[in-house]
Amino acid sequence: MARLILKSPYLKCDGGNSVSGYLRYIGTRERVELLPDDRPPTRKQEQLITKLVKDFPNSKELDEYLDYAEKPTKANASAFITRVLEENWPAVQQSEGYMKYIATRPRAERLGDHGLFGDEDGVDLTKAMEELDQYTGNVWTHILSLKREDAARLGYDNAKAWMNLLRANRNDIAAAMNIPPNHFRWYAAFHDEGKHPHVHMMAWSTVPGEA
Repeated sequence: MARLILKSPYLKCDGGNSVSGYLRYIGTRERVELLPDDRPPTRKQEQLITKLVKDFPNSKELDEYLDYAEKPTKANASAFITRVLEENWPAVQQSEGYMKYIATRPRAERLGDHGLFGDEDGVDLTKAMEELDQYTGNVWTHILSLKREDAARLGYDNAKAWMNLLRANRNDIAAAMNIPPNHFRWYAAFHDEGKHPHVHMMAWSTVPGEA
């Protein structure tokens, strides 16, 4: 049986915090390079991992950290760094050092000009970011992850499969979040990341306070 990992942190939109940057990040960063060899991590990667583990001790519980600890390669280091940054976005976006690293990260698998998808085809990234900039409620940032062998076996190793799955089940997800289907808003992007391909799904209600 496939092991599905689900994490659902949320971001507060209270006027002083904007989550549109997170939407742009998940929609435009490139996939990690899948290296054909086992080259060791760079010195900068090692230094960044030391800082990440210190700043976010719980990151040692991630599968990506276990992969890196067992086999410290450049690819495993990149996968771990990316995952920690994504899961700690509120703190990360306040750090100039982390944001400089993010600015050089690669893009998500693209379905057009960016990797975002939602209820409708042809997501307008600028319009979606403006919508979030004006929102005052909480936005959940679900992360759904599979091991690569399970993703390949089940056919969830590409953006289109995840898009179809989330669209088909969006009302069930809304119900689980206590959001009426007609109030449910969401965008997602697939990241083909190392040994743990995963989907980022931002979800919220058009009525702040619901969910």
